[in-house]
Amino acid sequence: MDEIIDTADKRTLVPAVERSIRLLGLLESAPQHRFGVSEIARALDIPKSTALNLCNALVDGQLVRRSEDGYQLGRRLVQLGSAYVASVDLVREFYDACRNLPSNIDAMVQLAVLGDDLDAVYLARQDCNSGLRLGLRAEIGRRTPANCTGIGKALLAALPVHELEARLAGVRTLATMTDKSISSPSVLRDRLQEIRRDGFSTDDEEVLPGVFCIACTASTAHREDGLVAISLTALKTSVTPEMTALRTRTLFELAQRLEEKI
Repeated sequence: MDEIIDTADKRTLVPAVERSIRLLGLLESAPQHRFGVSEIARALDIPKSTALNLCNALVDGQLVRRSEDGYQLGRRLVQLGSAYVASVDLVREFYDACRNLPSNIDAMVQLAVLGDDLDAVYLARQDCNSGLRLGLRAEIGRRTPANCTGIGKALLAALPVHELEARLAGVRTLATMTDKSISSPSVLRDRLQEIRRDGFSTDDEEVLPGVFCIACTASTAHREDGLVAISLTALKTSVTPEMTALRTRTLFELAQRLEEKI
């Protein structure tokens, strides 16, 4: 009997866990939307009674919250996310490396890694008099199309070519955030080649109008892919030859300090 269990698909032994993960993923996909039980049942292809039981269990654990209009993500996820971030050494090392940054860089410094597909996941940020008001777009843990961001393009450029092509396989049009975002995989490949040559990447109003950033990668033993990236994001009106030189120098120095730590 033990042998049969060991060779079976273990996910079938815990269907409630698998369904709960899918439910949380559904709520994450539209965090402002309140999902009804019928809507959840259709999306997960499960009976309404099962969907209701899942929701009730997750509400009890504060992973999901309930209102008259439906269900959304719960506050306990913030606590879990904060605990996860605090447990990752590279985040602490990032903040340590950011000590004594020049205050006159007038930029937001951010740390990110690649997600499983074509997105960048932001882990930490340090604001150095940036003057930016990005709201939810600057939240730790957010995911952004990597082809739009300087930090994401730096990470994609650092991937082995075969891994990059695996991520782009079957993709005809890339997600965009402004009319300046790269939407063509072939254009993205050309841009990544330039980034490999230059050693850094940029985002020129490709995520938000009026915002410019530069980014580069650093090697780490804390990630399976061995990569993190740092960006300096600033108002485009502040981009001058002098500020560009200062920010570029600061970026590379910070990346080197972080790489020595991680």
